[in-house]
Amino acid sequence: MREFPKLGSKSNFGFSDVDISHVRRHFDDAGIAHCDNLIPIRVEMTDCFADNPPPEADLLIDFAAHCIDFRKNSDDQLRDRFLKFLGSDKCTEKRGDGRRYFRGDWGVTVVQ
Repeated sequence: MREFPKLGSKSNFGFSDVDISHVRRHFDDAGIAHCDNLIPIRVEMTDCFADNPPPEADLLIDFAAHCIDFRKNSDDQLRDRFLKFLGSDKCTEKRGDGRRYFRGDWGVTVVQ
C-alpha cells in the first residue's frame, strides 16, 4: 500500500517489496513463457463505513489494512484517512443501491 507505507510493511510482517510486475519481468528476461490474467474480486463492505459497524466489518478493515484490530489500535487521523481512501473510487466500486464493494483484483501469472 503505497499510500500508507507503514501498513503491512516489511518491518512489521517480513514482506518484501516484490510484486507481480517483478516476477513477470524476470520471466520475460529469462525467456520463460507465461500467461497473465486478472481475476476480479469484489467484497461487499458497506458496513465498514457505518457509525457502529458490526465485528465482521472490522475484520474486513483489518484485512485491507494488513493490521490486527486496526480500528482500535490506530489513531483517529490515520483511521479517518485510511477509511476515506478505502471508500474512494481507487479502492471501492459503488453500486446504484448504495452498496460499496472493495476491489481486490488479483493478478495471476501462469507459467506455460
